[in-house]
Amino acid sequence: MQVDEKQVNLTKQLMNYFEARGVNRRDFVKLLGVAGGGLMLTPLIAACGSGDNSGDQSATAPSSGNSSTGGEATATVSGGSTAGGATATSGDNSGGTGATPKILVAVSEQDISNLDPHIGHDYSIATAQKSVYDSLVFYRGNPPELVNLLSKSYESNDDASEWVFVLDERAKFHDNTSVKASDVVYSFKRMLRKNKGVAWMFANIMTEDSVTAVDEHTVKLALTIPFAPLPLILPWLFVVNESLVKQQEVNGDDGEAWLLDHEAGSGPFTVKRWRVGDSYEFEAVPDYWWGWPEEGRLAGFIWKISRESSSKRLMLLNGDAQIGYSLSSEDTNALESQESLTVLDELSLTVFAVDLNNQIGPTSDINVRKALSYAMDYDAILEILSGHAVLLKGPLPQGLGDFVNPNLDIYRYDIDKAKATLAAADPQYANGGFELEYVYVTGLQWEEQIGLILLDKLSQLNITVKMSPLVWPDMVARAKDQNTAPAMFAVQSGTDYADPDNFLWQAYHSSQAGFWSAAAHYMNPGFDKVLEDARATADHDQRVKLYYQAQEILVSDAPVIWGHNPKSRLVLSKKVGSLD
Repeated sequence: MQVDEKQVNLTKQLMNYFEARGVNRRDFVKLLGVAGGGLMLTPLIAACGSGDNSGDQSATAPSSGNSSTGGEATATVSGGSTAGGATATSGDNSGGTGATPKILVAVSEQDISNLDPHIGHDYSIATAQKSVYDSLVFYRGNPPELVNLLSKSYESNDDASEWVFVLDERAKFHDNTSVKASDVVYSFKRMLRKNKGVAWMFANIMTEDSVTAVDEHTVKLALTIPFAPLPLILPWLFVVNESLVKQQEVNGDDGEAWLLDHEAGSGPFTVKRWRVGDSYEFEAVPDYWWGWPEEGRLAGFIWKISRESSSKRLMLLNGDAQIGYSLSSEDTNALESQESLTVLDELSLTVFAVDLNNQIGPTSDINVRKALSYAMDYDAILEILSGHAVLLKGPLPQGLGDFVNPNLDIYRYDIDKAKATLAAADPQYANGGFELEYVYVTGLQWEEQIGLILLDKLSQLNITVKMSPLVWPDMVARAKDQNTAPAMFAVQSGTDYADPDNFLWQAYHSSQAGFWSAAAHYMNPGFDKVLEDARATADHDQRVKLYYQAQEILVSDAPVIWGHNPKSRLVLSKKVGSLD
């Protein structure tokens, strides 16, 4: 496939822009293809197991739902619906060297709570979405190149306020109907109408009226403001089969109930089994319209749910899983010595915080929130993580370079200051005597341990902590309403793109309240205006100034307890290829 030079140049410009601000190339690749939306399992190059296949087990999916497939699968993981860059031909498009395709198993504690491409958005959801849907463009390679997928070519006017995309006529949905401009238009409009998931990236630069079909294979975007980095966020707009979705509508829901666990895409995989709380199985499309790599492909992959870190460790050791997420530091350290496994250990752009309910109960009081921030033992967090993290110095990770305000009066452990600050709270809270609920992901030992730190330290303020482990979908549901959102909500959020807007808008802009990354329900019109102004200008120095101001407002309001910036400690079988 020929890569459009304009796309390559734009991608390199974007990469150089972020690199100049402290984001290295490896991190740029991770956040475009991995950190912001889960592993991209689509290429899975050489998954037929070329080379020595001795000892491989059968590649058929286990009928019981157990993930003990054990088959060899060498995968290259990158962004977008990458079929390895292969061009579809009129001949056999199934890829491979003749070896039998295998099943790859990824084990995680986190369910795929909503497959709807315009509703759900977290790392497990995005892994599935990228596998069953295609986008106009996607990132591939290291250094990354922006490569056409559903789009065959595109161009913009001089000020980047109008964009025209020409679609690839070969593109087919899984029901074998062609992907048309009307499907792209419908997908944009549905995403904006729902105003959930990834809509926050697009809502400030376009409306439903901004997108039109010029003809069957041409789409025009007339943005409300000039936005040169538009291609940077387009990999997050997944295109759905308009006709199929409309067939599934119930009471005008735009097919939302059906798309929760079904798909209407054109990507390289389809949904085979959907067992909430156990496993989610995806099957490869043998004749995927964009083609598979010459080296081969997978037969499919399984997203296996295991709440306990020790269980994940055993699956990786036994070859029952090839990718492991969110293992405890103890288990990850133990696996580093295994010759068959690789542990990634690089500082990410992910941030961990404890969101505090800013609207209801004791944490609606700013002095209570500040007291909690002073009562957190931050050094103890690093001990829990065995040093595989750095403490946040405010709302942004240090990898964002000069966007990070170095002059913030950050919170650090000081129990005397915590007591004095609590004493300044509303009289009903000033002496403690109340209970706060801490909600965290079931099976995430380190999140539980952070809760135990709070339980211990807050007891010195006469505050009790109720520990509530929940599966992730239940946490997401609790966060939606300020009346059900807990006082303290453990949340780790990755990156969709390397910009302060990624971290600040989705977590703190009032429009996002109730989204899982905005479980604090923080609402400050003055802060909103600063973010909106930062979005509206392309002047870098002005954006830095505005984001400095935004960080100062947040630290003053203490809507969350900022914790740490973790290292990526993903565990991979050495039979799985590089993330680059």
